[in-house]
Amino acid sequence: MRKIHVLSKKYNGTLRDEYETTLYAETAETITLFSVPGLPYFDHRKGAWFSADDGLLEIYFKQRWYNVWHICEQYSQINQVYINLAMPATLQGDTLTWIDLDLDYRVHLDDSVERLDQADFDQNSHHMRYPPDLIAQVHAACREVEAGLACGAFPFDHAQQVELYQRIKHATG
Repeated sequence: MRKIHVLSKKYNGTLRDEYETTLYAETAETITLFSVPGLPYFDHRKGAWFSADDGLLEIYFKQRWYNVWHICEQYSQINQVYINLAMPATLQGDTLTWIDLDLDYRVHLDDSVERLDQADFDQNSHHMRYPPDLIAQVHAACREVEAGLACGAFPFDHAQQVELYQRIKHATG
């Protein structure tokens, strides 16, 4: 495991946020990060540093149009899982970069699922001039996320990801 820098941007290149965390694993399809509670991150939209409440296992995809954050060490009591619709992530050297595309899904503590930020997506589609093929990719990714959440298969297998997080924490602690 090694430290990497995570950088998220909006489609127009505007910086969103960034932080340093631990790369747990990389495969041909995924990049998995281990992030502990209290992790400092810089929010470029607010121009300030904050501290993450929860411990996460973050799964980024090199070809899929979303990423999945499992909240494995729960302090905020808001989500079990948070999914960002995003362009496929890239890992170059020690920097993981991903492009946020506004739409999100939240799996609440009671297992209910909520789709978030449709108005932001609609507004940014117009203002940032999302091409039609990008919009189509986002809609396809929404269908994939919803189907995956319904069946609980990887990467939406929350209980298994919490177990993995605990094993990593135990091995590194």
